[in-house]
Amino acid sequence: MRKLIAFLLTALLAAAAACNGKGGDGYRSSGTPNPQFKGDVPQPPYVYKGPTGVYGGQLVLALPDEIGTFNIIRATDQASADVTWVHIFRCLVDYRNGDDPPDYDAGLCTRWEASPDAKQWTFYLRKGVRWSDGEPFTADDVLFTYSVVLDGDVDTPIRSFFSEGREGGKEIYPDLEKLDDYTVRFNLHKPNGEFLDAMFNLFLIPSHKWEAAWKAGKFTETMRPSDDPSSIVGLGPYVVKEYVTGQRVVLERNPYYWKVDSKGQRLPYLDRLVFVIAKDFNTLQAKFEAGELDVMGRVRATDYAVVKPLESPEVKVEEVGVSHDTNWLILNQNKDVNPRTGKPHVEPWKLRLYRNQKFRQAVSFAIDREGLANTVFAGRAVPIYAFVSPENKYWYSDKIMKYPYDPVRARQMLSEIGLKDNNGDGLLEDSEGHTVEMRINTNASNSQRVDTATLIAKNLRDVGIKASPAPIAFQSLNEIMQSTFDFDAIASGWGANPPLGPGSTTNILLSSAPQHSCFALQQSPSTEWEARIDQLVQQITTSLDKEDRRRLYAEIQQIWSEQLPEIDLVCQREAVAYKNKFGNLRPASQAPRITWNVEEIYTKK
Repeated sequence: MRKLIAFLLTALLAAAAACNGKGGDGYRSSGTPNPQFKGDVPQPPYVYKGPTGVYGGQLVLALPDEIGTFNIIRATDQASADVTWVHIFRCLVDYRNGDDPPDYDAGLCTRWEASPDAKQWTFYLRKGVRWSDGEPFTADDVLFTYSVVLDGDVDTPIRSFFSEGREGGKEIYPDLEKLDDYTVRFNLHKPNGEFLDAMFNLFLIPSHKWEAAWKAGKFTETMRPSDDPSSIVGLGPYVVKEYVTGQRVVLERNPYYWKVDSKGQRLPYLDRLVFVIAKDFNTLQAKFEAGELDVMGRVRATDYAVVKPLESPEVKVEEVGVSHDTNWLILNQNKDVNPRTGKPHVEPWKLRLYRNQKFRQAVSFAIDREGLANTVFAGRAVPIYAFVSPENKYWYSDKIMKYPYDPVRARQMLSEIGLKDNNGDGLLEDSEGHTVEMRINTNASNSQRVDTATLIAKNLRDVGIKASPAPIAFQSLNEIMQSTFDFDAIASGWGANPPLGPGSTTNILLSSAPQHSCFALQQSPSTEWEARIDQLVQQITTSLDKEDRRRLYAEIQQIWSEQLPEIDLVCQREAVAYKNKFGNLRPASQAPRITWNVEEIYTKK
């Protein structure tokens, strides 16, 4: 009985530490993994060859909002991706985006082979790997995951990464075959020298757990935040322990994780990760200063002057360069009808404007990007005019159309398409008498986005467009952008996930993609320029010459900057802040900036 009481007391103390979010101050390294590992390591094991650490402790991070789902196949919101990606689920190959240089790494497969024409890609799975519930991982799980991704009834951004273009009016995708229980082969219709880019988006899910639900047409109902945490089964270093709405998500060690260090010790070192939900950035900063967070994974530009003085032997504030993430404004060019209401997604008179290239260019000239960078981003941002950050040295092209702030030119262009101030109220009207107006939706919990929308609205009012910022809940923003399409304009941004390059942007570039947000999920390209971008994406995919791919990608950037499916605005300069008590914590400029190598991070004694 005494042993049972002692055990319960230990468990309660550990839970309290997880709940109070006190980082290593509330939960220190013990030198002993808790929970303990189970089962045998794979043969051959994956061996991490860097500096070894000690067991115990936790890392406390922040989430920008409530998670939408634990379903990695369907996750599109940032909070869900922050929790699930890398931590709970893994792909066949790893990508060490914090190494110099960043590169692919064997993970769940011992090796991969590409045929000379890059049309066959074979992956040899690591034998003995187990899912977090102890069930074996085999080729059947890869086939199941890929089948779910290709299922048109499952809404997922992953599918577009595998698109090989259209034939006969339909999208085509590589075929996948099982050679044996531990070998799979993708047979492509066209060469693809960068197929690993697609593979790094195929996060694996267990067939034994979810195949029945998928066959019953209920896959979209799986892995919900309200589900029993133990039902969320993955191959990552952590599993879901607890989710408390509005407060936190707690992950604890996956006892069956399949990596070891050079001493033969199982990974991960940390017992748990705690994600504290901090929707307000001021709250996040306050929690970090109070020691309730170990990490500020993104120090906002406006907070940098306050956070930088916190640097000490205990706290590190580190610059990681200009972000690869972009901030943008989109105008709704969706020509379809809402099946629920029978009405167009966009009022016809507004749609005529939003689909007018000169109108979009006028809006771009009307936006003061330098002013945005200097005010909303406190001087820590750079203007951009296409979807690739200038920090992306290899793939960025400067041969793009640029839009220096020029309200006079913007007014002239608006006049040229027939927009006039006919009643002298300072606002433009179209030929039918409609006042040119739009609401700009954005994420209400992100004050930086709200300030961006407010500045844009002012800029547009200065040229005669009645624009109003309309902040809404984060989940509602995702819904109108990717489901209901009920919006005029949205001020938001994309997070750039590794690896950086053409293969990681197909979900934005392709007209059929779910995140081609000016007009998502097109059955066929609605314009010649979208058709051309689709064609260029496929040419990049099939070219085996990297310089040729670079040239084609530059052409896409040029078309993008001229046609403006997104009106790209700025990339901010990035910094991260973290407690200096962690070993192997190496911030990177690409997401996930802090936890890309989470299984290797440890708390120093």
